[in-house]
Amino acid sequence: MSLLPAARAWVEDVHPHARHLLRTEDWLLELQPAAGEGLRLAAVLHDIERAFPDAGAAWDSSRDWGSPAYNRWHQDRCADIASRWLREQGAGDALVGEVDALIRVHEDGGWPEADLLQAADSLSFLETMTGLVRRWPPDAAEAKLRHSVDRIAPGLERARELAAPYLEAALA
Repeated sequence: MSLLPAARAWVEDVHPHARHLLRTEDWLLELQPAAGEGLRLAAVLHDIERAFPDAGAAWDSSRDWGSPAYNRWHQDRCADIASRWLREQGAGDALVGEVDALIRVHEDGGWPEADLLQAADSLSFLETMTGLVRRWPPDAAEAKLRHSVDRIAPGLERARELAAPYLEAALA
């Protein structure tokens, strides 16, 4: 039995930017229609930590998005929360391990499936989060928007092509 419907419902219940996570799965399927459940779950859950603010954290995503230390903290926290939720749902070790590994690299990619997740995240970010980013200082906003395209793996030219009009609109 697929955990995707439950994951989507949970994200819609708890996440302030649920549309971004759900559209990440849609973009993933646009790039890779045969994506398996683990990769799709990673797409739906990749930014889940933002639904559970850490009052003790000194990070601010609008300021620190380019920091390797911030990205490591963000990815690890997302993976920990997603893995815990998957285990609570009765997911097997192999599925939990796959989702965990993908979420831990969703900002940078690193292998074909991780690169697809990262590209889908970038596409969804450009589609759904531009309004929020426009409230950042202008230089930071432009840098983050451009980074969203620049970080797409070189072999995913179709993703870059799909991202181009979103970037152009966001910068207009």
